[in-house]
Amino acid sequence: MNKSLEERYLNVIEDNVNVGKSNVGIEFIILISGIAALLFALYIFADAIGNFFIDRMSDETQMKIENAFSYSINPIVENRDKDIEVLENIRDEIVPLDKKLQGKSKFPIYKIDKKEINAFVTPNGTIFFTKGLLKEIKDEEVLAFILAHELGHYAHRDHLKTISRQIIISAVISIFSAGNNNLDITINSISDLNSLNYSRKQEKEADLYANKIVYKLYGRNTGAVEFFKFLEKKDKMPEYLQYFSTHPSTKQRLKLIQQK
Repeated sequence: MNKSLEERYLNVIEDNVNVGKSNVGIEFIILISGIAALLFALYIFADAIGNFFIDRMSDETQMKIENAFSYSINPIVENRDKDIEVLENIRDEIVPLDKKLQGKSKFPIYKIDKKEINAFVTPNGTIFFTKGLLKEIKDEEVLAFILAHELGHYAHRDHLKTISRQIIISAVISIFSAGNNNLDITINSISDLNSLNYSRKQEKEADLYANKIVYKLYGRNTGAVEFFKFLEKKDKMPEYLQYFSTHPSTKQRLKLIQQK
């Protein structure tokens, strides 16, 4: 009687008293737990290696890497209106306060024609504010906090650290998954959750950086507090969903700077 290899294997297990009966569900949980623990260790390793070299990277090397990046973000409002002039004046006050910002990017600022409330910085130091944000927020101290937050990402070299980390993790994952689609999906899902946690950590550090900057500029962090109170009114995301977001919850961010 011809049997497939799988059937033969199952029959051997059934008939062999030396092979214990196993629970597939428990084995799966053990497998996932092992992968999660391994990935956690790899993330710590990747962070340590990436941060070690990037923190010690020369400014010249940093600039060469940054200049290799190009961006096509449209549509951009090109006219240098009053909003941009205000931000440029604030930028020119912040940069002299931190040596990590000096002698590198000129930190050009652009306005994007989008309604959403957002601002971000690219690895080469270009900073973007949406029209939606600049329409809603006019207070100079609030704008200073937002701008300082983005400059904080640049000062900490967050983008370079993220890229370095992703390269190391991708290489290791490709080795461990070995082309197994199901295992690859599982590993990538765990990897994505860890990446979100890493991103939230960077956001907290940028908040603390910006908080120090506004204290130096104004002797208080009123702008920071007002910004997060403003976001709280707009934020409808349940607290628990922060674990699936790149940012901590607004409530947590407000609490963090109020403690400083």
